[in-house]
Amino acid sequence: MGKFIIRRLLQQIPIIIGISMLLFGIFTLAPGNPLASFFTDPNMTADQIKHLEELYGLNKPKVEQYVDYVKEIILHQNMGNSMQLRQPVTKLISERMWSTFYLAFLSLIFTLLIAIPIGVISATKQYSIFDYGGTIFALMGISIPSFFFALLLIKKFSIDIRLFPISGMVTPGVQFTTMGKYLDILKHTVLPLTVLSLTGAASFMRYTRSSMLEVIRQDYIRTARAKGLKERVVIYKHALRNALIPVVTLLGMQIPVLFSGALIIEIVFVWPGMGKMQHTAVLNRDYPLMMGINLFLAVLTLFGNLIADIAYGFVDPRIKYD
Repeated sequence: MGKFIIRRLLQQIPIIIGISMLLFGIFTLAPGNPLASFFTDPNMTADQIKHLEELYGLNKPKVEQYVDYVKEIILHQNMGNSMQLRQPVTKLISERMWSTFYLAFLSLIFTLLIAIPIGVISATKQYSIFDYGGTIFALMGISIPSFFFALLLIKKFSIDIRLFPISGMVTPGVQFTTMGKYLDILKHTVLPLTVLSLTGAASFMRYTRSSMLEVIRQDYIRTARAKGLKERVVIYKHALRNALIPVVTLLGMQIPVLFSGALIIEIVFVWPGMGKMQHTAVLNRDYPLMMGINLFLAVLTLFGNLIADIAYGFVDPRIKYD
């Protein structure tokens, strides 16, 4: 296992380099000037703009800019400074990523707790009322835009009955005790967590149901039943473990999707995470911050694939790592 992980990590180095080159090329070739916001300032002179271009290295050839960017990351763990916020990109990402991670991690847990049991029951009770209900739930979760679902929840639970806060992660201007602060964060979490969990559970439920339907028709499941094993043991010990292999694949890809897919939800609920920061960076043409966030998501995608590959060995004992 250790050798496998080391080999995979080494294989991902050229992939990360290729991704960084692609992202850098996209952002540098995009129309417009990263310093465009400074041009509207009537007090900015041509010499001051030229000095800013030299400060950010925009006067150098594109290849030299990329080499300098990679050197800063490798030697100093520095991804540059945000042009709008005037702070290091690594500092901004490290501050905001935990808010997004908190929301994404809880969403992933609730997604699995909802999707897997519904998918298993739908497969074992195929064409039943529960199965049709689960299918309708999955189609609704996939079809309804997440931002529209979020606005419906805000209208009902924040405006009509005022049960949950509309936006933010904490109530501004209010002093809480330690327990009161945690409860306040929890109240702000309910609505965005509900949107992310239910929309994510729809895809997981469909994958679980389809995989279970294929597995429970296998010969070894009939053999297990013929041996007199209880139906619960047959389904949850023998069938579900093998049915989880495609779910694990989806789970590995879902980790970066939760980070990047929370963008719209964080904007709607004004959640202080990476999605809101990325949206602001795009509007302000803050290329260093946009580059840093997208590179972070790319690394997270590779990490999710590695986690999925490792999880295969725990789900399916036939898979061995040399």
